[in-house]
Amino acid sequence: MIRGRRFSHVQVTIGVVIMAALLIAAGGLLLRDRLLGDNLHTVISHEVYRSAQPSSAVLERWIRELGLRTVINLRGENDSAWFKAEHAAAEAHTVDLYSLELASGSLPHRKALQQLVHHLDTAARPILLHCAQGIERTGIASAVAVLLAGGSVEEARRQFSLNYGFVPMLDDHPKMLDDYEQWLAVHGRSHSPDGFRHWAENDYVPSFFRARIEPLNVPTRIAGEGTAILRFSATNMSPLPWSFSSKHDRGIHLGAKVRMLEQGIDHEMELRGGYCDLMVAPGETVVLDMVVPPFPKAGRYLFSVDLLDENVRWFSSLGSDPYVFELLVESPGK
Repeated sequence: MIRGRRFSHVQVTIGVVIMAALLIAAGGLLLRDRLLGDNLHTVISHEVYRSAQPSSAVLERWIRELGLRTVINLRGENDSAWFKAEHAAAEAHTVDLYSLELASGSLPHRKALQQLVHHLDTAARPILLHCAQGIERTGIASAVAVLLAGGSVEEARRQFSLNYGFVPMLDDHPKMLDDYEQWLAVHGRSHSPDGFRHWAENDYVPSFFRARIEPLNVPTRIAGEGTAILRFSATNMSPLPWSFSSKHDRGIHLGAKVRMLEQGIDHEMELRGGYCDLMVAPGETVVLDMVVPPFPKAGRYLFSVDLLDENVRWFSSLGSDPYVFELLVESPGK
């Protein structure tokens, strides 16, 4: 009679740890290959490709081999050596080069998404999409290319996979597809390229980061030695609720970036308000106050009033429009 071998809890635990280590090592090798390699892949056959940042020599080779006619750089235009080399290579081969600045690790700015849709609709093909590593920003651009070509949302999601070096749950980018699907469901629509274009142009909101801010009690001038209370209304223009907090280090607050309109003075200060524990549903409006302290110097000041998710980001960084106005701070005695 042959008896099966029994394993102790310790042996089982060791086996699980070894197996997990092997899986992590295998995944690490794949990620290393993606991060250190060109990460070149086909998105739409003979039309759209995706990659990490290519060197000028590699880009020139791809232009010849793939017949590239357009490069869309998702890292933004700047004075870096890589951008100058890319620009020179594209110019030498009469390839169009467009530069968009998509944020790494967060949802795209509304205007950046609209520009991306425009370029994918109008640029000469074949197109190469790239960011630094060809993972996150390139993933969202590739997903948009799939949707505009008539591919399904599920097909677009495949642009975020370990095959490209993407690690789920460590990045916000795929959430844009969740928001688009939610919009389709709310409006009883099925995906179509024109439907996606309409959403990107009119209804795209990165998570809850869209507000309409209007003045309720905002003077045009104040005395420099005293404090003033400014009052605004903020309407939730997003599909998700806002969570305001009375805590200073978390939650949504009213904020303002303030700088003096005087040549040679670049100092900017920030103000806060709206410290309250409050939920604001989509479409609802809340009244918020902000205390303006005494200013050290008289003159004209520019206020950019916005909402922010404290220690995360300002709403305007993702395309929400701040309320901007000038305030005259008068000298004492006037």
